Amino acid sequence: MTANLEHERQPIGWRAKVFASVLALAVGFGLCEIAARVLYPAPPEPAREPQLLFQSDPQVGFTHVPGQAGFLDDGLATINAKGLRGDLPETPKPLGSLRVLAVGDSTTFGWGVNDRDTYCALLQRMLIDRDPSRPVSVVNAGVSAYDLRQTAGLLRRLAPELTPDVVLVGFFWNDLPYETISPDGMPQVAPASPMLVHSAGSGPRRFRLANQPSRINRLLRSSRVIYLLRKAWLSAVAPTGPAGNQVRWEMALLEGRTSKAIDDAWQDVAKTLAEIRALGEVGGYEVGVVIIPIRAQVEGHYPHAAYQMRVRAIAESLGLFVIDPLPEFLSQPDRASLFIPYDRMHFSAAGNACIARAAFDALQRRPRVTALH
Repeated sequence: MTANLEHERQPIGWRAKVFASVLALAVGFGLCEIAARVLYPAPPEPAREPQLLFQSDPQVGFTHVPGQAGFLDDGLATINAKGLRGDLPETPKPLGSLRVLAVGDSTTFGWGVNDRDTYCALLQRMLIDRDPSRPVSVVNAGVSAYDLRQTAGLLRRLAPELTPDVVLVGFFWNDLPYETISPDGMPQVAPASPMLVHSAGSGPRRFRLANQPSRINRLLRSSRVIYLLRKAWLSAVAPTGPAGNQVRWEMALLEGRTSKAIDDAWQDVAKTLAEIRALGEVGGYEVGVVIIPIRAQVEGHYPHAAYQMRVRAIAESLGLFVIDPLPEFLSQPDRASLFIPYDRMHFSAAGNACIARAAFDALQRRPRVTALH
């Protein structure tokens, strides 16, 4: 009996302890993974094929490769023969029709959403529903990663052929020349160039806007817990990395700060918008500026923000009309749903609908639109 009791009291071996610890960790991780998948949406998939391709252009830097369909994250984009998103616009423009030409960066293009969910496509449907008897086209000439100068260059090329009645210039805060200087005037390292994927012959170079994720990166993205931890870590180190300059500029605008670097950046914007106004005067079309809101001011509270105020002051001083979708965004009950998950600037289909409604309301008050009606 004594021998049996002593045998039962022998300590558990180290192998059994290791096994129990590993099992507990695996169960705990599994429960966390289940909870994360219930509470948090799936991240966009940057590796979906085919990827949207761009090509070099001597005048504006780069454009879409014409005649393709490709993904940017989870958004499938159709690029027509003119290198623009959506249906090929009819030229010459039909008599009596209304044509709106939208230019800008990825927020105008509709990064991460399908063709029918961009603000341009939604605005066109709204205008058609208003008067089904009247031909209407809203041409999406947004190009991801464009700055305001490239936007002006593309408008200079497209407007004579497309003969728009109204041009909408999508302005996002990163149209400020911020990449090589901080809002406090400190020099910054310029970002890396896009990934080259084709350079045969003497024709345009073709490239993607983002590098293809590695196998390890794809494996890590398959776990919601690991993905969330990685995003939290990147947010923590952003102020010390290249992305930190974007954060500093955003916060400077949201907090209404002033500096010589900020004032110089706004003067640069005013110069380019003046060039766009001159294009409108020569081309006979009206120009409006769509102020794309910053996600932080949609989800937070920044009463001293000078972003919309400065864009409006510049635009109106040049005789351009302004569309400010921020009130439409703030009126929505679930503001996080207006943005693509884990994305600091791009809008979901619901966010694009907010911009479309604001643009539709503004266009109803424009003499050129109502005169053509």
